[in-house]
Amino acid sequence: MGKKTIHHMGLDDLVAVNKAVVALTGETHSYSEADGKKLSSLVKEVEARADNVSPDEAIPEKASLLVFKIASGQYFHAGNKRTALVSGVAFLQKNGYALNLRDPALVDTVDRVGVAAASLDDLFAVIGNLLSKTKTDRKGWDGVVGTVVDANKDFLTGLAA
Repeated sequence: MGKKTIHHMGLDDLVAVNKAVVALTGETHSYSEADGKKLSSLVKEVEARADNVSPDEAIPEKASLLVFKIASGQYFHAGNKRTALVSGVAFLQKNGYALNLRDPALVDTVDRVGVAAASLDDLFAVIGNLLSKTKTDRKGWDGVVGTVVDANKDFLTGLAA
């Protein structure tokens, strides 16, 4: 039996998530060239994270790092925490896990990460407690992200207020 493939998001995927979440509220999608370089480094860091463990252990760890870095890094001019939530849920969905984007514990922890009041370990614990195993989503990233955004449109719009 071959090793399970972990599907990673690229820079273009993260940019597309931000475009989708800020479009819901009419905000402008924007990030600097320097932030683009930092996002590229983030993508590489997530890909390299937990490569020495099983995919079932690595996927939640990678998702937690992805969400944490986006929420705390402020790479985009608007929608960083919403981008973090959608990116994390899409990453997990693509890799065979479900996570309720609207869960109050998740939203609160991501909010606290964004103001340096919660750690990566805090976020990892919350995500670990809320995860459930599902079938791997076979759609491309644009399809997975679209599904997550469409299913949570009103909620994401409300987070921007």
